[in-house]
This record gives sequence, structure tokens and C-alpha cells, in this order.
Amino acid sequence: MMSNRGIDPVILNAWLSARSVARGLPPPVSEYGGFRVDTKSAAEVARWVFPQVGSGLEALARSISEPRHFLKLCGADDQLRAALPTGWKLHAPSYFMQATTKPPARRLSEGYRIEAKQVGMVIEARIFSETGALAASGYAAEACGVVVYDRIVTEPEHRRRGLGHVLMRTLRDARQHSNVPELLVATEDGRALYLTLGWETISPYSTTSILAP
Repeated sequence: MMSNRGIDPVILNAWLSARSVARGLPPPVSEYGGFRVDTKSAAEVARWVFPQVGSGLEALARSISEPRHFLKLCGADDQLRAALPTGWKLHAPSYFMQATTKPPARRLSEGYRIEAKQVGMVIEARIFSETGALAASGYAAEACGVVVYDRIVTEPEHRRRGLGHVLMRTLRDARQHSNVPELLVATEDGRALYLTLGWETISPYSTTSILAP
């Protein structure tokens, strides 16, 4: 059941740690009552992720004056908005989700092929069309006692053919351990898919950043 009261900081830290493994990022660092990840990309300098609203989130928001610094909360948009000074913009809502059951098997649609490989703790799966075009792709990483799924994408022209279902099942079947939590953060569209695959939403996941001048 989805909750607006945040999530267990231990679970959040495990998810962030495994996500950093999946993306080749530094591990999260505890700060301001949340966790900081130094992403250092062209779009984002750093992100802070909070398991719930607290005074640290409010203090951090007041201390930041530049864009490309992202604050994320396991809570609803209105909870995050209430903790912010002026000048911050809310992004499209996402959802923190956990698997509850094994998804049913599904055959890959005719004309497609799937490839999967593992490098260290990271699994990558890609689905190609009969012309060789990349139709869908995604990653999973098993670390810190959890499995996380990341960057699950089906290209627009290949949607509604069950590719996301097959992709997730392939990544899941490649796990080393079957008894650890499976976690991801989904967009609104992605959430609709995962609900059909036996996932549940355990918290809203809200994001904000300062507007660029």
C-alpha cells in the first residue's frame, strides 16, 4: 500500500547504493537526514534523496542557490513543496515500487530478439527489432541486499508489444538471489506496466530543482 509517510532509510540507502552500482556512480553519503549522490553529469551536479520530510531537507533547500542540484523525497509533491523556499520547480511525479510476486512468463513478439549480458554486479538486457534497431533496454544490479531495476526503456514505436514485460522477466531471471527485495522508481507510464507485473507502489517519489536563470 502506498504511503505518504516515507520509507525505511535502510531500504532507501540500499536502493541508492545498488543504483550507483548500476550507473557507475559513487555510493550515497548520509547528509542532512537524507543521502547525497554526486552524479556530476551535464544535467546534474548532485542529488539528495530523503526518506521523509525533515528539518534537514528544509535547511538544505535554503542553502542551495544554483540549478543542477536535485532534491528528491519519498513523499508527495505537496509535502516537498511545503519544505521549499521560492525559486524551486517540481518535476513530474514518480513512484517508489517493490515487487510482490513473480511476473508470468511471456513469449517475445515475432520479429524481435533479446540479448543479455552481465558485467560484475550489473545485468544489461536489450531487445532488437528484425531490422537491428534497438527496441527496448534496461539494467539491473544486485548489491547491498537488494536488486534494483534501472533505465527500463521501450522506444515509442515498439510499445504495446509486451517488450517491457519480457525485458523485466529476463533481468529478474538473471538474479543471483531470489529472496531479496526488488526495487525501482517508475514514471507514471512505467508504473502502469509494473502494476500488471506484480509490483506495488510503496511511496510517491517527488523531485525538485532550482529554475535555471
